[in-house]
Amino acid sequence: MKLVQVPSSQGSLEKNLGCELTPEILLEGKESETVDVVASDLEATDANIYSKAKEVISEKPVFVGGDHSITYSLFKAFSENFPDASLIIFDAHADCDVFFKPVSHQDLNRAVIEENLIEKERLLIIGLRKIYDVEKPFLEEHNITTISSEGIHNNFEKVKKQLQEFLSKQKNIYLSFDIDALDPSIAPGTGYKEENGLTEKESFDLLEQVLDSGKVKSADLVEINPKLDENEKTVSIGKKILEKLSSL
Repeated sequence: MKLVQVPSSQGSLEKNLGCELTPEILLEGKESETVDVVASDLEATDANIYSKAKEVISEKPVFVGGDHSITYSLFKAFSENFPDASLIIFDAHADCDVFFKPVSHQDLNRAVIEENLIEKERLLIIGLRKIYDVEKPFLEEHNITTISSEGIHNNFEKVKKQLQEFLSKQKNIYLSFDIDALDPSIAPGTGYKEENGLTEKESFDLLEQVLDSGKVKSADLVEINPKLDENEKTVSIGKKILEKLSSL
C-alpha cells in the first residue's frame, strides 16, 4: 500500500478552499509521495494526478485530497488498468451536474459515465441525500445504484444485504470517501454540509464491509477542510478513515 498526497482544491469551484491543506495534516509522520499541483492550472494538475496514479497503480495506492475532482483523474487511470473497474463512492451528493472540462467536484460521476470509463452498473453512491434538479434525469436515465442516508438510518440490515449483493458482482473496486457523507455534527469541516448524514458507526460498518470484500485495489479520501473544522472533529475522524483505508 502506498500513500499519496494530492494537495489541490482547484476543482472545488472555490467552494471548499482549504481542503488542499489536509494531506499534509493527515499524513504527518507517514511516508508518502506528493502529486505536483500546478498553481491556477487545473488541467495540468489533473494530468499530474493521472500520471502519478498510473505510476503507483500496482501498489494499492491510497490518495489523500484535496477536493473530490481528483477522483476523476485517479479513476481514469484505474479504469485503464482494470477494464472491469467498479467505483464505490461515499458521498452526500450525486456529483452528476452538467459535465464540462476540466472536471470539477460537482460533475465527476457524470464524467466517468459519459466518457465510458465505467459501465453504469458498476457505480454505487452510498450516503446520498442531496440531488439537484439537473441531476435527477441523468440518474434515472442511467439507473445509477444509490443507497440513501435515509435508507441506511431506517433499515441498516437491508442496506448491508444490498451492498453485499453489489459487491458480489464486482472484481476490481476503486473506493472514494467524501467526508460530507457523514453528518455535519461529527464532520463539520467541509464545504457542502448536508443534514441527516451517516453516523460514525454506520459509515465505518459499511466501509469495513466494502474493504472486507478484498476487491478494493485503490482508494481516496477527500473534501476535508481544516479551515472549516470545529475542534478538529473532521480531521480526527478523517484519520480514523485513513487508518481503515491503509489496510489495503
